[in-house]
Amino acid sequence: MSDAATQSFTRFFQPLLTTFSNPSALVFLGIFVFFALRSYFSNSQSPAFSMGSVQQQAAIPAQKDYTPHELAQFDGRDEGTQVLMAVRGTVYDVSRGRGFYGPGGPYANFAGRDASRGLAKSDFAKEMLADLDGPIDALEGLDESEIQCLDEWEGFFASKYPAVGRLVEPKGGAAVEAGEAGEAGEAVEESKKDN
Repeated sequence: MSDAATQSFTRFFQPLLTTFSNPSALVFLGIFVFFALRSYFSNSQSPAFSMGSVQQQAAIPAQKDYTPHELAQFDGRDEGTQVLMAVRGTVYDVSRGRGFYGPGGPYANFAGRDASRGLAKSDFAKEMLADLDGPIDALEGLDESEIQCLDEWEGFFASKYPAVGRLVEPKGGAAVEAGEAGEAGEAVEESKKDN
């Protein structure tokens, strides 16, 4: 090390060396480091080990099957209820995005409904929604780019919102999950022919 560098090093660290040779300064430093590390590790700890995890886990809704009519009750119009929507048969709780999915939001048409076809086609109009009294949309007729778009949306919802259930046909019809391409519509048509 050159003489100038040694002087610069000594000038910079001399106050620190003097300060930390004082026992009370070392105690203060130890307390500071203890609380800094405690704060860091308590904030980065996984939720399973945090004190509030039992309360958080209790608030997570159980998985449930929703028919289209049951799902429609969770459209965000009632401020006290969840906002739910389905993507490819999985029902997501999008309540924390109420500004987007609740009344007046850009995706409000999808609240309480199966949004799969509209997301696939990047068309957020009401015309993209299946009739509540009809079969669950089997997503027939989507081209490859629309399926890829739907895959991306599905990944987005799965990573951002909790899944709370599945979209299913009513008990009177064929009890199949949505998203089974072709099978949902065919099963409902079969049950209608039998009646």
